[in-house]
Amino acid sequence: MFPVFTISFHHSKEVFVCCLIVSLRCVFWVGLSIRGGGNDSPRPASQRAAALILTAAMLTTLTAPAFAKTWYIEEGDITISAGKTEGTNKVSQGENPEVEDTNTVITNSDKDKASSNTVTIKAENENDKVEVKLEDVNIKTTGGKAAVSVTGKGDTNIELNGDNELSGSGAHAALEHNQTVDGEGNGELTIQDKDKNGSLTATGGIQNGAGIGAGGYGVSSGKIEITGGDITATGGKSAAGIGGSGYRGDADITISGGTIRATGGDQAAGIGGGGLYGSGNITITGDAVIEDSIGGSSGAGAGNSTGGAGIGGGAGGHGTIDISGNAQVKNALGKDGGAGIGSGHDGDGNVTISGNATIENAEGGKFAAGIGGGYGGDSNVTISGNAKIDNVSGGMQAAGIGGGSFGDGTITIKDNAAIGTVTGGSYGAGVGGGALGVGDVTIEGNVTIKNAQGGSNAAGIGGGYGAENDDDGNGNQITIKSNESGAPTVNATGGESSIDEETAKKTPGGAGIGSGASKANADITLEGKVTIVAKAGEGNAAIGANGIEQEFTGLAEGSSITRSDSEGNNITLPTDPVPAVPSASGGGSADASVQESVFPGLVVTDKDGQRISYTSIRGNNVLSLRVGRFTASLRASLATLRQLRAEGIDTITFQTILCSTTLSVDELLAMGGEDAEAVLTHRLTASSLTVG
Repeated sequence: MFPVFTISFHHSKEVFVCCLIVSLRCVFWVGLSIRGGGNDSPRPASQRAAALILTAAMLTTLTAPAFAKTWYIEEGDITISAGKTEGTNKVSQGENPEVEDTNTVITNSDKDKASSNTVTIKAENENDKVEVKLEDVNIKTTGGKAAVSVTGKGDTNIELNGDNELSGSGAHAALEHNQTVDGEGNGELTIQDKDKNGSLTATGGIQNGAGIGAGGYGVSSGKIEITGGDITATGGKSAAGIGGSGYRGDADITISGGTIRATGGDQAAGIGGGGLYGSGNITITGDAVIEDSIGGSSGAGAGNSTGGAGIGGGAGGHGTIDISGNAQVKNALGKDGGAGIGSGHDGDGNVTISGNATIENAEGGKFAAGIGGGYGGDSNVTISGNAKIDNVSGGMQAAGIGGGSFGDGTITIKDNAAIGTVTGGSYGAGVGGGALGVGDVTIEGNVTIKNAQGGSNAAGIGGGYGAENDDDGNGNQITIKSNESGAPTVNATGGESSIDEETAKKTPGGAGIGSGASKANADITLEGKVTIVAKAGEGNAAIGANGIEQEFTGLAEGSSITRSDSEGNNITLPTDPVPAVPSASGGGSADASVQESVFPGLVVTDKDGQRISYTSIRGNNVLSLRVGRFTASLRASLATLRQLRAEGIDTITFQTILCSTTLSVDELLAMGGEDAEAVLTHRLTASSLTVG
């Protein structure tokens, strides 16, 4: 029986030679054993053959060891491709021959000193998979090169470890992944950070080089997915921070993790298409956090409205954006005709926001929506699930959510979506159409819109200034209705009137809900149980079109409609439902009309601390409490909250006439002790919470 030897190979040639010598000696020992312990008689032919076969097998095994090497970029350009066996790469550097590598790590000897050498990754075949780790790499190229170039039809995974800095030069990206010219498509580039200790700063070449994505004039990026890492990406002129470059440079990007800051060059998106006419197909999901995504401005000599979206299309490019999961967009800023989230100049914005996604700030550039269409672009926006959106503003002549200047807005808001403050730019609706555009708006279910403010001469919800009916006679189409998930609460204010300085002619303001100052009609439908507070701009309706109030009948019990003119005077119609106000009872006892809570300890009180009636609706895991008061407090003992949690309720929504607040039961329970009480108070539009 032969002895078994285990040999671990590294990249040292000396080690390999020593192992080879030892192995040959072992073969010699085996040969002696076959001779029969030193007998000088010749071996039989069969024994000699066996010895030769064994020798050949061992030599064959030793001729191609797989290295596990750290590659230092200062020692020369590095080229990597898929190895012959799964989990291996073929690596060459400088003039050195290609070797098989099992764990490819690229780094700098001195991370504070940039190298001009480059890395090329070739996953050439569809089934190829190349995995590389960048560890404290610092590359700054010269002469028109990408720092790291990823090519081929196979997939490439790049793991980030430590602090990495990549800079492209000329028309090349820092981390470049171009779509193939022949149209057959590329494999996917995945940037990941499994150990959660990696960062990447990627700066594209001065002209047409994305931070991460395409390099070259008119080049689309290959498919890119980011699953982790702290990433800052900056594009050169006409190139996205993350995405396409130059003329018709499109992008297909998925971000499911990590913290991202992206800035586009002139006319390009922060995340998405290059300029001009680069479109962006963007998915943001999981636990991704977009700290900043800023579109590029028009650039010298390009006019003042050819900028890119914060997230979406470059100038002239469309934006198709899906934001879901627990994703957070903290700041999305479009420039000069580019939407905050949506399309660039002259492009349409198709935006879906769902799940538990949150948008904290979205601003459109000049003539572009905060969320939706760029200058001259229409929009199709759907907001659903438990999405929360606040601080959305359109640029001049554009809607907050909806169409850019001259663009229509088709918007659906449903489920438990909560909208804070959304503001149209001058002549643009808060939610709906931009200047000369109509709004097709559907609000359905347990939706809260805290403040939809129209720009001058535009509706809070509905049409922009100067819109006209279409060829079929249709103007603004607005539907607000309840369903199985709950009832909507909407607060909308029409924009101010304006005076022409030359003619002194006054143009009316916008309706709270309905039309802007325009020839367009408004077809408004209210169904089921609704709570609406609408304020008219001067000379227009609170709810209606062209100064004419629309009446509603047949609404469900508990509905409330409050209308006011531009001065704040109550103009509520006799047919409008109003919230029931309980009469006071004597003897200090509770009002006889008080609706007792299903759970003891959950009550609503007025400004004087007296219990008042309220309406409760449960939809799945959400308990909604509504009261027709401007000032009221919700009081809940933590014992009651624990009971609610045990019943499957994890969210409480408290709504008064002008304010809505959503609370997490788990977060409340974590704030107090056994006998604590949570008190949520609404005063007009302000809310405060105490636990103690």
